[in-house]
Amino acid sequence: MKLCNAIKASAAAVLAAILCAGCGSGTAECSVTPETSAVLPDAAAITTDTDDVMEESAAESKSSAGDVLLSRSELLKCIYYDDREFCSNEEKSVIYETSGEPLCGIAPHHLAAGHFIAGMYRTAAEKRARTDTVVLLAPMHYDGKNTLITSKNGWDTAFGASECDTGAAELFVDRLGAKIDDEMIQYDHSASTHIPFIRRYFPDAKIVCLLVSPKEPQNISERLADALYELSEMKSCFFAFSIDFSHYLDPDEADKHDKETLEAVLSGDTDRIARFTNANVDTPYCLNAFVRLSELLGANPEKADNSNTYRVGNLPYSRELYPEGVTSYFVYFAS
Repeated sequence: MKLCNAIKASAAAVLAAILCAGCGSGTAECSVTPETSAVLPDAAAITTDTDDVMEESAAESKSSAGDVLLSRSELLKCIYYDDREFCSNEEKSVIYETSGEPLCGIAPHHLAAGHFIAGMYRTAAEKRARTDTVVLLAPMHYDGKNTLITSKNGWDTAFGASECDTGAAELFVDRLGAKIDDEMIQYDHSASTHIPFIRRYFPDAKIVCLLVSPKEPQNISERLADALYELSEMKSCFFAFSIDFSHYLDPDEADKHDKETLEAVLSGDTDRIARFTNANVDTPYCLNAFVRLSELLGANPEKADNSNTYRVGNLPYSRELYPEGVTSYFVYFAS
């Protein structure tokens, strides 16, 4: 997987906002009134120094997760959040058909496909009887000294403060050797773009994130699935996987690889998935963890949606507009 830098991440978020603005009604009001307002940072603001972004505030926010008072100065920031973009994605989202109660789900981390993220969480919230914790597994896009990263801090979102499931974070530290790194969790868009959607649709649930580096050994998928299954025996969890699929190809080529990926996921072919490259999926180890966890939970993977940047952007395809090709997206559930 190609590692992007922080400036590219911000640029991608800005491009996503532009693409999404052209996909639907940008004038309709959002169905919720955010408690606070956050803005997308410019590229120069995204550095390894978080002093400006993490400026302390004396304000306190009451989290509905356990009615715990959380100091905003202690919370992670959703730096890629934008009010108008969020509302647009929510308006375009749908509640998907599933064969039962969703136990796991996959959605993209590109905000160009933010309506897929919204739809995945809307569906899970609608069809689950109870959710104590949303567990978010996401790929690591930045080089660092640690290859498994989690946090014990909650999040400051436009819909209120979320509380971290510190017990789950400690399990990741104890069972998997994960390290605490708030800065990386906050800045990697693979995790932070999902947080406002989680807080919006699961206001009473705690949240815990785990970032996984491609430098982890091949057996990481089994270890991840085992640890997540252990969590499922302790509490009612919804396991969300932040995954983008085919990269750098023309739309027709991407479609061919998407068909291969779908066949492998639905048949549970983890050996085949392990051999996938960026032509199929950005994080085969996360995708295999989804497949293995689904099997442990006795759940059946099913496809809910599929598209790519070319289709969701409503722009004619050309290499001038898409110099690096397209990125494809899936929404999967395991029910």
